[in-house]
Amino acid sequence: MNNLTNQAMRNGLLRWGMSALLLCGGMTLHAEGDNVIPTIQVGQSTLKVMGYAQSTYTVQHQDEETKNALEMQRFIVMADARITDKVSFWLMYDFSTSKMHEYYAQYAFSPALKLRIGQYKQPFTMESLLPPTLVSNIGLDESVAFMAGIWGDLCWGAGRVGRDLGVMLTGDLWPREGKPLLNYSIGVFNGAGMNQKENNNQKDLIGQVNLMPLSGTTFSASFILGTAQAQAASPYGRFAQGDNYKRNRLSVGADHKNALFCLRTEAMWGNDGGTKSMGWYANAEINLTKRLDLVANYDYLKRNLDLSDSSTQTLIGGLQYWVYKQCCVRSQFVYKDPRSGASTKMWVTQFQIAF
Repeated sequence: MNNLTNQAMRNGLLRWGMSALLLCGGMTLHAEGDNVIPTIQVGQSTLKVMGYAQSTYTVQHQDEETKNALEMQRFIVMADARITDKVSFWLMYDFSTSKMHEYYAQYAFSPALKLRIGQYKQPFTMESLLPPTLVSNIGLDESVAFMAGIWGDLCWGAGRVGRDLGVMLTGDLWPREGKPLLNYSIGVFNGAGMNQKENNNQKDLIGQVNLMPLSGTTFSASFILGTAQAQAASPYGRFAQGDNYKRNRLSVGADHKNALFCLRTEAMWGNDGGTKSMGWYANAEINLTKRLDLVANYDYLKRNLDLSDSSTQTLIGGLQYWVYKQCCVRSQFVYKDPRSGASTKMWVTQFQIAF
């Protein structure tokens, strides 16, 4: 009897919710590029819900030992609320890690000047700002991950994924044929990382400028001027855990896309309390057919320019097949060769579905 009562209540709530939706507005299908995004409209406000999931199967060989694993990389759900033509709110949650990635409000004074407040990606490097659904090399380049604070930097802290709380001005300048000549972002951030409270009295100044002089071509430069609190002691004896240390970054890069191929490269330099580092990568996607791409990638990271054995280079080659729009299968061979330690060979296959 209780089950029947509960079912009736659920049916009633469902009917009430659908009636409220019909009275207040409705659901439409909004076309954005090649994607059709479900949009809920209530009065003058709209809500778009998007998401994607990525899982991988990895076979890894290192030190004469072979391992394999099937893992869920990400399960992301995003919501974009357009409250007025000037006010919007963005939400991004990862169900695979049960962590809130982004939440911010934005006020658009004009296309050239927008104010953003909340937690979101720091505007540093081109690759770190790309959604993972559009990055052909599975897992990002190690140079970008280290420099942008996504993973691999234990002093900055694990799980920060290149995001932070901050206030930022961003915008597009000098539009030509519907596209801007220049895009900029400049902001002040806590410097503590994603889902972290401020842990010192210092703030990070982070900025990026993207110049697009030709169709499909972008030149980019970005920087981080900051002070971080060490989550682990410097492996080079520069500072102890809990100390505040200088954390500066600089990057320059270029990107070109056309119907046949996509090329992207960036170089990055870092300074962590006196330890200077450098990294760069080059990525190429060649369209073999309408749905099939050849992927090649080279990545280099040297964590300490004063030490010859602190570098790692990674070579990636593989294919990606687009089943439907942003839904694809990627399969790649990865060879990682550190100057100190054993090399690693991996075959990684990623399954991606997006809506």
